[in-house]
Amino acid sequence: MTKSYPLSLLVPLSLLLVTGCGGPTRLSVEGIVTYQNRPLADVEVQFVPDPAEGTRGAPASAYTDAQGRYRIEAVGREGVVPGTHRVVLTDARAMMPQGARPGVDADSGEARPGAPVGARAPGAGGARPPRFPPVYSDLNRTPLKGVAVTTSGQQLDFELQPQP
Repeated sequence: MTKSYPLSLLVPLSLLLVTGCGGPTRLSVEGIVTYQNRPLADVEVQFVPDPAEGTRGAPASAYTDAQGRYRIEAVGREGVVPGTHRVVLTDARAMMPQGARPGVDADSGEARPGAPVGARAPGAGGARPPRFPPVYSDLNRTPLKGVAVTTSGQQLDFELQPQP
């Protein structure tokens, strides 16, 4: 006796086999961000695919730690798509008010795990100046263009210059 399957079930299954189900490949990337030979903590490192170079996909980002290290993991739909990117760096500290500290309770000024980044410490003042040239934060003007991401685990360090 032969088993028959309805056509409505076979068509979606065959499309799944032909097209795949995971979307574009994602890669892990890591590195260190420095300025004037010093590591930069609290910097968002964003890899933006450059469609002018034939790279398409969603941007991927991570923040640097106290040693200026960042790591973008390839997990599921996360990670950096292979190809050519522009790298945009944002100084997260410059976006916090003077005196604000990550992980500090806004009301008491005490350390609190899970407190929002940029919680204002008591007596905090206005915005901070950026710690590196603002051109690195501009998608159209960043000097970090043509950054090739080709293999998972790739090390990409960025030494920022005062006059890029």
